[in-house]
Amino acid sequence: MPEVSVIIVNYKGWSRLGQCLDSLAVIPQGQLLFEVIIVDNASDDGILAEFQKKYSRFQFIMNTGNNGFANGCNLGAKKSKGEYLLFLNPDTVIEDRAILGMLTQVRKSKANSIITCRQIREDGSEEKPYGEFLSPLTLTGWLRAINRTFTYRKAALFDDSDFCSPDWVSGSVVMISRISYLNIGGWDEDFWMYFEDVDLCKRARDAGGDVILLKNFTVEHNHGGSSRVNWKITTLTKTEVFISRHVYIAKHERGLKEVYMQTFLVLNNLITGFIPAMLGFIFFTKSLRISSLTYLNLTKYYINTLFHRTWLSHRSVRYGK
Repeated sequence: MPEVSVIIVNYKGWSRLGQCLDSLAVIPQGQLLFEVIIVDNASDDGILAEFQKKYSRFQFIMNTGNNGFANGCNLGAKKSKGEYLLFLNPDTVIEDRAILGMLTQVRKSKANSIITCRQIREDGSEEKPYGEFLSPLTLTGWLRAINRTFTYRKAALFDDSDFCSPDWVSGSVVMISRISYLNIGGWDEDFWMYFEDVDLCKRARDAGGDVILLKNFTVEHNHGGSSRVNWKITTLTKTEVFISRHVYIAKHERGLKEVYMQTFLVLNNLITGFIPAMLGFIFFTKSLRISSLTYLNLTKYYINTLFHRTWLSHRSVRYGK
C-alpha cells in the first residue's frame, strides 16, 4: 500500500510531463512507498498511449473532457490509495528529498493543513508560489503595488526561518493528508482553472489548519506546460484567470464588500484592457492578438453573467447545475 499518492493533471503538456515523470521514475521505493496517477483531461492527440507504454509503472486515467484542474485532481484522488496526497503540476521536476520533507511536515502538522515547498525555475531563479487572500486592496497588480508601498512586509522567502505561512500557496505543489482532503471537501470544481488553490487554502485555514511553505526543500517549476501549449490555449487560460477571481469573490465575500469588489474588477478589466485589445486588431503580433481575444472572451463572459446570474465559467463542470 503506497503512503503517498502523487496526482498529476495533464492537458497536452507532454514534453514537460515527460520530464516530471522521469524525475519520479528514478526515486527508489525503499524509503518512500508512493504511487503516481496521471489524469489526462482528454488531450485527444494520440500521445497518451505512448506515455502509458513508456511509464507502465504509473497509472493513467482518461478524463471525460477538459474538465479543469480541480475536477482532474478530484478524479485522481478518488482513484488513489495513499494516506497522503501530493498534487503536482506536470511542468515540475521533483526529488525524493522534497517529497520526504513535505511528508515529515504534514505528519506533524495540525489537521486540515496544507504543505508545499520552495520553487525555482530551470535557470535557478525564484518562483513566488504563494500570496495574500483577495481583499479590496489586493484585487489587481497595481493595487497590490500601492498596498506594498505603504504596508511593506519582508518577503517571506528571504527571512531566516525554515518555513513561512502565507495566506495561500500555489496548487503546483500541494501535499495534504487524505483525511484532511476529505474533511475540507477536496478541490472545488466550480473553478475550471486558477484560484482553486487559493480557495482550497482558504477552506483549510477556516477549518483550523495551517498553510506551510518549507524553504529547505525545493521543486523545479517550469511554467509553460498545459496552460501555454499554443496561443489559443494561452488566450483561454488568461481569460480564466479573470473569471476565477470573480468566482472566488462570490464564494468568500458577502454584502457590500462583495458588490464593491466585483464591480471594481469588472470596471478595471474592461477599462485597462481596452487599449491593448484595440491595438491587437491593428497590429497582428502574438501578444496583442492574445490581448484582443482575451478581452472579447471576457466581454462575452460579463454579458453571460448578467443573463444567467452566475459568475461561473461555462467550462466549469458545475455550470448550470
